Amino acid sequence: MTLRHASPPLPAGSAVPAIRAVGLRKRYADVTAVDGIDLTVAPGESFAFLGANGAGKTTTIAMLCTLTAPSSGRIEIAGHDARTDPAGARRSIGLVFQEATLDGDLTAAENLRFHADLYDVPSAQVPARIDEALAVVGLTGHRDRLVRAFSGGMRRRLEIARALLHRPRVLFLDEPTVGLDPQARAQVWHHLRQIRRSRRITLFLTTHYLDEADQCDRVAIIDGGRIVAEGSPAQLKSVVGADRIDLRTADDAAAARLLRDRFGLPVTAGPRGLSLRAADSTRVLRRLFTELDVAVYEAKVVPPTLDDVFLHYTGHRIQDGTSPASAASQQADALAAPPVPSPEDAMRPAGVPPSASGAARSGGLTCDPPSGPRHRKRRTRVVPPSPRAPGAPEARGWRAELRALRMIWRREILHFARDRTGTAVSLLQPLLFLFIFGAGVAGLLPASGGPAYQLFLFSGILVMAAQGPAVAVGSSMLWERQNGFLREMLVSPVRRGTLLMGKCLGGTTVATCQAAILLAAAAPIGVPFHLGLYALLLVEIALTALAMTAVGVLAAGLVRRPQTFGTALTVVMAPLTFLSGAMFPFAAMPGWMAALALINPLSYAVDGMRRTVAAFLPDPPAQLFQQLSVGPWHPSVPLEWGAITVGGLLCLAAAARRFSRSD
Repeated sequence: MTLRHASPPLPAGSAVPAIRAVGLRKRYADVTAVDGIDLTVAPGESFAFLGANGAGKTTTIAMLCTLTAPSSGRIEIAGHDARTDPAGARRSIGLVFQEATLDGDLTAAENLRFHADLYDVPSAQVPARIDEALAVVGLTGHRDRLVRAFSGGMRRRLEIARALLHRPRVLFLDEPTVGLDPQARAQVWHHLRQIRRSRRITLFLTTHYLDEADQCDRVAIIDGGRIVAEGSPAQLKSVVGADRIDLRTADDAAAARLLRDRFGLPVTAGPRGLSLRAADSTRVLRRLFTELDVAVYEAKVVPPTLDDVFLHYTGHRIQDGTSPASAASQQADALAAPPVPSPEDAMRPAGVPPSASGAARSGGLTCDPPSGPRHRKRRTRVVPPSPRAPGAPEARGWRAELRALRMIWRREILHFARDRTGTAVSLLQPLLFLFIFGAGVAGLLPASGGPAYQLFLFSGILVMAAQGPAVAVGSSMLWERQNGFLREMLVSPVRRGTLLMGKCLGGTTVATCQAAILLAAAAPIGVPFHLGLYALLLVEIALTALAMTAVGVLAAGLVRRPQTFGTALTVVMAPLTFLSGAMFPFAAMPGWMAALALINPLSYAVDGMRRTVAAFLPDPPAQLFQQLSVGPWHPSVPLEWGAITVGGLLCLAAAARRFSRSD
């Protein structure tokens, strides 16, 4: 039988729980990560989810934050149903992930500005909120430093500031101090206590650190995907009852025999001495000192701890690692990713009484049905939806989506502007092709001089220049998924299509800028300087880049590893480039190669640009500037670009369908 303390009553005047979950389950194939969790967290309460690694903590928080859908059950955040109103739930949530999710190539202020635009924080308030958030976590002096120069503790504090920027009702912290040194942990908790004092915000903390759970108003112990105990730290410790007495004597073996025979106490021997439990430790110690025949060197009384409670309910200590019951849950979690202050000093919110209340009481405990294999069947409960929290944010409109899209686009431009080495290298390759390869191959083609062939090659070089930065957007998405930044965007209320379109437009802009720089090399090879020609080429470059960016984003949804993506891209793009007519005319191709070129989308981009250039040349060589033909039919230039645009939009739509928040 599982014993749980009842949830505390909601504070007066509040009818809407901050978090409510009913019958929450998550299954992955034949693995059950979370198995029937029910919980209610009041506004302003601090709630700790305590469990060993793999117990189901991360999977639960992913469901509560709408990053993954539950297999069954219901979730409400501040009155917003996570299934029917996920955007409303996301607007009410601030989340600090277990892994770092900051952009190291942006400054602290830029990371916060990005978050503010994702959550549509009023523009006039953004500067003040950034200053306030940085001040709360003690990072005011570091606002303009790149985040990659921050220590682990500074990054975690900045993530807390970011999570608070849009004034959420619930702050989720998934193992917020894991991997930090003791000093950094103390700083993080110092700032969390300040936040609790200054704001009435609900904290939901997942942790396996006992001292952190001890500071919360309520603790739920999760093991094997189930809540096995729940209550305030004091209430949970009262279940254990007895203090632990640690003894170090002159003869531990003899002392252990005397304690068993004379006192009737169970004794555990260890490398550091003897341990026993006693309900009245003061009386037992008095008897030990007067009646024990063995000299006592040291005696220490240790009150019950949450580790003792954890051992009592799960059969293993939390430091022992993964229990057998949570081994399967750990597999599923992998699929989903100063002195300690007293609880009174840190985490008691006003208006939340420490006493528990509930329907079935027995000394402050509520009893759940047994959870063994013979008791899997549970009652189905119909739970009416909670009323909407007062002051809940309004639904996002198209202006908010446009603002988020602009910020995602701006981030791509910032990366491009700051990566000067990468920009120079990506420009060097097409220039080498144009001036070295072009000059070397010119004599091999009949009836063409060097300048004429370079004119012919110029259109293909523009496509090549746009190709690299465009398809690199897919690679950047994979790296952002791996380093965690993608989750910052996915947990926001922004639509998935907006996220993808912002990335695509950013990649398109970067690719267009790089290809446009090559237009400066047009005059030396004989391309006439005509504003109309340059304007048309820029439009065509942008359409080509948009289509290839969409292809790269779609490929990123099919290939999950960045390293594999790069290899696959090289294998695919090299033949497409050579089969596009970029390097040699279709008339020079064998029949089978020309047939393949007709089904290559890049062929139509190269042909469209080449025909645009030819229209402004006084006498283009007919052998080189031949129109692409399908039998006797020559598609018009507008038709070619229309087909490329439609193909790119179809790829983008397909990518949006594959793109999920669980990525």
